[in-house]
Amino acid sequence: MLLNSFFYIEKEETAGNLGDTFHVASQNTESKNSVGTDDGMSAQYHIRLNPEHPIFKGHFPGCPITPGVCVVQIAVDLFSYLFKQEYHLHKAKNIKFLNIIKPDETDKLCYQLSWEKQENNEYRLKAMVQGDEITYAKMDITVETEN
Repeated sequence: MLLNSFFYIEKEETAGNLGDTFHVASQNTESKNSVGTDDGMSAQYHIRLNPEHPIFKGHFPGCPITPGVCVVQIAVDLFSYLFKQEYHLHKAKNIKFLNIIKPDETDKLCYQLSWEKQENNEYRLKAMVQGDEITYAKMDITVETEN
């Protein structure tokens, strides 16, 4: 997990499509897991990257860029955080990296997540990564847990 080392949650918002309770939590509060396992749910996370993380020292020295694999893993970590259970990437249907994320220029991002329950322990997770009117990435992935 990259949570609380590579990135930090500054704000969390979760809501269902059919008028479910809207929940906002700050960095210092615990997730209320108000979404259960219902279909058609969504969440939005405002996160802050840690530009001092060792990953940025090697990718790339003198010109740090957020690795694409980290952009995807953050979405999986946020989903795991929300459900208080560890999920991992099972399948990547479509991932588009639209702009480079330079942590020294853009350290605050917004992850918009939506998901649908699939078979067994799988969820189809869609995510859009944005910051200051720029879309950095869009993904349509499947995550799963072993439980």
